[in-house]
Amino acid sequence: MHASLTMYLPLVDFIAESMGENTEVVLHDLTTLNQSVVYIRNGHISGRSVGSPITDFSLKVLKDAAFRNIPYVVNYPSVAQNGHLLKSATLFIKDAAGEPVGMLCINSDHQELLAARDTLARLIVRLNIPNQTTAVLENFTMNVQELVENSIKRICPAIETAAEKMNQKEKIEIVEQLNEQGLFMVKGAVGHAARWLRVSIPSMYRYLNAIENKKNE
Repeated sequence: MHASLTMYLPLVDFIAESMGENTEVVLHDLTTLNQSVVYIRNGHISGRSVGSPITDFSLKVLKDAAFRNIPYVVNYPSVAQNGHLLKSATLFIKDAAGEPVGMLCINSDHQELLAARDTLARLIVRLNIPNQTTAVLENFTMNVQELVENSIKRICPAIETAAEKMNQKEKIEIVEQLNEQGLFMVKGAVGHAARWLRVSIPSMYRYLNAIENKKNE
């Protein structure tokens, strides 16, 4: 083992014990590429052991001179012999002259989490549970004021700034939609809606009468 790598042996143990058995930690000696693995914890992840050779990805990185300008590579995908997709990271270890002498690699197997995610996704679909992209059909409110606010904002999300610029026709269209939702069956809703639309309560009733007359024509 290259002398510069001995100080990394405790770090391999530290990371492995901190991350748990689903994370493999490997120390490579780049002076012996055919047997580069000099220390490994949780080798069951990749099936490797001390004396295993360097990987194809590592060879490609070493061949690319760009790696000399970066200290590490993180969050890249790799695959174990059993087909499990791994999340990997590599720290490049260089000597005093800046030449690569080793690599500290971390490979995490999240297959159980991915399987749980897929199981939950299928269950969510089966139960028809709404997600964030599902249109909201019901809001649970504490009082009439919140009920009116939610109802108006569902029709016009920018009502707080838009109301001052609306003409009468636009306001009547909102009142008509609120009326179709049955909002004005609730006592006090007319007054709260009037405040949001920046009109008087008598104006609100005129709008409602005009809407009713239009329906009866």
